[in-house]
This record gives sequence, structure tokens and C-alpha cells, in this order.
Amino acid sequence: MKIIIAATKTCTHRPKLEEQLQDAGLQYELLYFEDHPELIEKYELKTSPLFIVDDIVVSAGMPEHSQIIELKNKIS
Repeated sequence: MKIIIAATKTCTHRPKLEEQLQDAGLQYELLYFEDHPELIEKYELKTSPLFIVDDIVVSAGMPEHSQIIELKNKIS
């Protein structure tokens, strides 16, 4: 399972999302839209952060905590 946080560098929600994923023991990759402009087109950026799992946008904006727990349970 590949988890990606795609966000703008100024996104104020990104640190909280990273903290939640770290607390759940989930590994993720952080990609900034400024450094990867192709992501803007691919995922039709309208909000930040995007929570992407296996190339599917699971949440535009902050995901629900239950979504993170659900992912953790799938991996465990």
C-alpha cells in the first residue's frame, strides 16, 4: 500500500496529517505541488492536502481520523 500526502508548501493541515500517520505507524511519501506540478493536473488540485492511497485520492483536505485507523487495520 502506497500512501502519499500531496500538499502545497504553505498548507497548514499537512503537519497534523503527518503527525496522525506517524502516530498510526503508517509510512507515507510527502510530495509538494510546487516541486511536482504534474500532480496538479493528475489530481486536479483544488485543496491541500490530498491524501492519496494506491494512486486514488481518499480525501481532499484532512481525512477523517477513522480513515487513517482503517488503513492501519488493513496493513496490520
